Amino acid sequence: MNKRLCHMSLLALAVSNLVACDGAAPPAAPRSTTAAPSERLGHLVERYWDERATTGPWNSWGGDEARYGEAPSDTLAPQALADSLALERRYLADLSAVARAPLDAEGKLTYDIFRRERELTIEGFTFPAELLPINAYDSVPQRFALMAAAAERRALVSEHDFEVWQSRVRFFEQWTGQAIQNLREGMRRGYTLPQAVVARTLPVLAALGEDAPGSLFQQALQPVPAAGDDAEHARLRLAIDNVVKSRILPCYSRLHDFLQQDYMPHARLSVGMSALPLGRSWYAFLAKRATDGAQTPAELHALGVLEVDRLHARLQALPAESGFAGNTQEFVDSLRSDPRYSYKGADDLLNAYQELETRVAAAMPALFAAAPDADFEIRSIESFRTTTSPALSYRRSLGAGRDPAVLYVNTADLEARPAVGIAPLYLREAVPGHHYQLSLQQEHVDLPRFRRFGGAPAFIDGWGLYAASLGDELGLYQLPDAKSGALLAELDCAAGVVIDTGLHAQNWSRAQALAYLHAHVPLDDLSADNQVDRDLALPGEALSCLAGYLKLQSLRTRAQHSLGARFDVRAFHAAVLRNGALPLDLLESDIDRWIEAAAAVDPAPTNVPPAAAAVEPGAKLE
Repeated sequence: MNKRLCHMSLLALAVSNLVACDGAAPPAAPRSTTAAPSERLGHLVERYWDERATTGPWNSWGGDEARYGEAPSDTLAPQALADSLALERRYLADLSAVARAPLDAEGKLTYDIFRRERELTIEGFTFPAELLPINAYDSVPQRFALMAAAAERRALVSEHDFEVWQSRVRFFEQWTGQAIQNLREGMRRGYTLPQAVVARTLPVLAALGEDAPGSLFQQALQPVPAAGDDAEHARLRLAIDNVVKSRILPCYSRLHDFLQQDYMPHARLSVGMSALPLGRSWYAFLAKRATDGAQTPAELHALGVLEVDRLHARLQALPAESGFAGNTQEFVDSLRSDPRYSYKGADDLLNAYQELETRVAAAMPALFAAAPDADFEIRSIESFRTTTSPALSYRRSLGAGRDPAVLYVNTADLEARPAVGIAPLYLREAVPGHHYQLSLQQEHVDLPRFRRFGGAPAFIDGWGLYAASLGDELGLYQLPDAKSGALLAELDCAAGVVIDTGLHAQNWSRAQALAYLHAHVPLDDLSADNQVDRDLALPGEALSCLAGYLKLQSLRTRAQHSLGARFDVRAFHAAVLRNGALPLDLLESDIDRWIEAAAAVDPAPTNVPPAAAAVEPGAKLE
């Protein structure tokens, strides 16, 4: 243990010393000795959510507690990290004082999830993630811009809203200064980003820091005062423009210039986490968090290789099944040039997704008994994200009616990008994929808030890939070539596991990862480069989809074999989704209980709606 602590983040060590002195940690809330364990547990997890929101601005802005957005904190500074770790330890100790045995099944589930999340979060403080706070794909600069593009413009309707928004600007200014300090500290201690990651990040920061009328902040952050109040509109607009030009844009320029001039010369030529101090154990932790600890990085790599080989063989059989005379690459190339999968422009592609939304909604009752109340919007993605975003992506609702969920379509350079079948993408990201699952979970008001607005990555990503596999049952994959999109999604997922573990646990070079990807997945050069660089920038993120997908498939197979004629796919899906995005082992135990209960019920006729009407051959929606 002492050897490990020698390499820990100085910030985490400071936290450990601070807590050990028993002088700076926030006092624990009084514990009731008379309340029932279930009541104590309920109060504890809700109190945690409220207290955590005051120290985690992105948690509060992404959940249903908008009031906390008025006082965001600096989450990279040593004191903020110390406070966060102290809070996690305190609530883990409070949980230990709650008796688990008297709880009912639902209470035990909440208890186990909460304990596991606190333990994982505490373990994460061992590793100095605060020294690598920025990348091209998902970090605070992009999140701040997304808040402006997606939600803030709707909130600036009064002087109060403007002041709340300014508090978030102050947070971003503080974050920028602290991020640069931490990056410098990382340079000193040998924790630096790969040059490839920095190179990807610079154009994103440059685009966000551009002072031009068409820039994201100039377009999105426009005041919306009461109708007819022209003077208030003009005053707010002038104030907003001043804040954008004098405070927001300089933050992006400062980050960009620091990375380009000071940091890039010291960024590392190596790419994997194994090159960092504590890198192997750090990556093993990320893998455990992404997959619920089911397998080691080496085991995940071997599993990914097996899956890639199996799926690649399946892909090679598709041309013959489709009556195509050429090989696999020629078959895929023919699909990418097929006019059924090509779109004249952004509006054409957006309309195709809207038409597909209608078709899928009509087919859903065949497989699902419930539907969420929440809707979603279909939008073109912001210009600063076009080079780093996939063809389709999803952002959940901010909650409390503040802003709808969004299905983001990458409509940039359609004429230069290979055409794709949109149905598998839609099923994965929208319905019955991420939007369906996350919205049902968020609307389940009986769940504690940390479960409504959280969830295990392996479940969430695995459910998305499982949803894409349902195209046959939904009547969307009638032609053999239409199935290629779903098969390619599975292949991308499995290859991502191989590449991620290869880069970060097996000393692969970037060139080696690209060679593997090109040898096994029919991708163009730009897509392959982007996929590998994303795995470099976000270690472990690519691991969750395969673990979750294989678990869901195995649970469905188990249920079908156990229940035989009693198996009802709609009841199975309801059982999988009823408790939110559970860790995979807890999901397995829960489904085993459901199978046992379903087997004990006398068989009865079920009214299952007829299968969805098949998509007409040649329809553009496939």
